[in-house]
Amino acid sequence: MGFVLLLYIYHMKCHFIFKELQNDIFKWTSNQMRLWNEVSTLILFAVVFLVILKNAFNWIYGVIGIFVLAGLLMLGIRIYKRMRNKNPEL
Repeated sequence: MGFVLLLYIYHMKCHFIFKELQNDIFKWTSNQMRLWNEVSTLILFAVVFLVILKNAFNWIYGVIGIFVLAGLLMLGIRIYKRMRNKNPEL
């Protein structure tokens, strides 16, 4: 239930960011917005893992899996950023 509450808080923060953007207030860079977008992926992954696989695996594997997923997402963002800096037309 903690992750569901965390997802609700994430949703509320997204609503505040949306309201700021409607008022032409840009506090976040595009890279920060990409990272913020991946937070929901991590939370949803954790929720699904806990619901579906809670009896099949040890919780340590779940924590390791979340960190591996987070690392892969960060790596993907860095690779995309490098590609975008080399070719601004992307």
